[in-house]
Amino acid sequence: MHAGKRNDEFRKIEAADSPPKFAADLMLGRLARWLRLMGADVTWGAELRGHALIESARCEGRPVLTRDKRLRTAPEVLFIESNYFREQLRQVLERFPFDRRARAFTRCSECNQPLTRISRELVRRRVPQFVYASNETFAQCDRCGRVYWGATHLERALREIESLGL
Repeated sequence: MHAGKRNDEFRKIEAADSPPKFAADLMLGRLARWLRLMGADVTWGAELRGHALIESARCEGRPVLTRDKRLRTAPEVLFIESNYFREQLRQVLERFPFDRRARAFTRCSECNQPLTRISRELVRRRVPQFVYASNETFAQCDRCGRVYWGATHLERALREIESLGL
């Protein structure tokens, strides 16, 4: 595939109504988690290695993010150069720019499911008392059951993302 054509296809990853999508190899767990925090749909897991990663990504129309040198020549692959997640994040966002705030904190950082709002009363016994008392809105992952709420860690994560200067 011609490199110019490949870049045009990569830029199509973000449709107006859908989050950007990626498939990340096992070596990029922290990067996958941070992209999920920014609202990207990132598949990642032990079963996604080598040929299986490439095939899964092709079937789902996802660019592949990898540190595996054996995969770097595939047309749909972005080979991640750095071992440091901030530099990895910068590399991904330079290649695949998307609004990091538009969908921030809408996906489970652990299992990638979209979060759903949940009644404050339903989380009363599932979160610390001070969290319940100081927050009005909560979200839940329907797959793994994790509960999310606005707190200072969200502000720190947004500052971290903004500090990349992109």
